[in-house]
Amino acid sequence: MKRPQLSLLMFAVLAGLGFATPASPNSGNQPTFVTQTFDNTILLLGTTAICGFPVYENDAGTVRTMITTSPDGSVRFITHAEVDVIYTFFSTDPNHPGVATAKPSGPFIETDNPDGSATLRSIGSNGHVTIPGVGIVYGTQGIDKLIIDASGNVTEVTHGYYSDTHAGICPLL
Repeated sequence: MKRPQLSLLMFAVLAGLGFATPASPNSGNQPTFVTQTFDNTILLLGTTAICGFPVYENDAGTVRTMITTSPDGSVRFITHAEVDVIYTFFSTDPNHPGVATAKPSGPFIETDNPDGSATLRSIGSNGHVTIPGVGIVYGTQGIDKLIIDASGNVTEVTHGYYSDTHAGICPLL
C-alpha cells in the first residue's frame, strides 16, 4: 500500500458522510462542524500475502470536520482526528493472536472546487509500530497531497516517511 492510510481513511469518512457541498453554503461566513464516529475493518490483501496469514486493520474513533465555503464557491473540509482514533492490526488465524496498534494525528484537508477538481492533503502521522530492539517496522509521517483535476486525473506528491506495506507488523501478530 503506497498511498498513506490517513488520506484513504479520511476520504472514506468524508465520502461516508455524503459531502458534496453543505445544504446551505455559508459563503465563507460561519463554518459548519460535523463530528463522525467510525469503526471500519478491512483485509490488508498485500500484507496478508507477505505475512502468509490473514491480516486485518480496524480503524475506529471519532473525527471532527469543519466545512467552509469560500467566496469563489470552493468548499473546504478540514478533518481532525480526535484523541480516541486508533488503528488496530490483527489476524483471525489462531496461530497469530497478536495485535499491533498505531495512533494517527494531524489534519486532513479537502478542497472541492466549483470546476469539479479537488485537492486532498494529509499532514501529520498515521502513527508508527515499533518492535523493541528492532525499531519502527511500520510508520507514516509527512505530507501527502492528492490533486484530482476536473477530468478525474490524479496526481500524488508525498514528502516524509511512508511504509510501503504493513509487512513489518507480521512478527507482532
